[in-house]
This record gives sequence, structure tokens and C-alpha cells, in this order.
Amino acid sequence: MGTTVTLDKTTLAFIAFVACPVLGLVSAVMGLVMILTGDVAMGVVFLVVVAQVFVLGGLWATRKRRSLLQDRTGQ
Repeated sequence: MGTTVTLDKTTLAFIAFVACPVLGLVSAVMGLVMILTGDVAMGVVFLVVVAQVFVLGGLWATRKRRSLLQDRTGQ
């Protein structure tokens, strides 16, 4: 018996405009700090992989929210 969880526009706005940008920025800073302290491999992984996951998550949430708003307004 599965239940479907839908995200409303407020939750998507929080994910797109607050959570993902902040987590992406923290990941990028952490990657730069790792590179500057000598842990180059993990720093590059943080910059290339982890930060980009949050960027893509923010873009996904923005597009999902936009389509949800257009569906409700009938545009």
C-alpha cells in the first residue's frame, strides 16, 4: 500500500531558493578549504560532485515549482 507524496509550492520554493543554494555554497567553501589545506582530491570531489548536486537540485525544484504554478493558474 504505497502513498504518493506531492510537494507543494511552498516546499519547492524553500528547496529551490533556500536549502539548495545554502548547501551548495557550504559545499563549495568546504571544497576550497580542503584544497587549501592540502586534501586536493577530496576538495575537488566536493567542488565537482557535491556542490553540483545541490545546484541541480535547486534547478529541479525551480522548474518543478514553475510547472506547478502554471498548472494551477491555467496558463
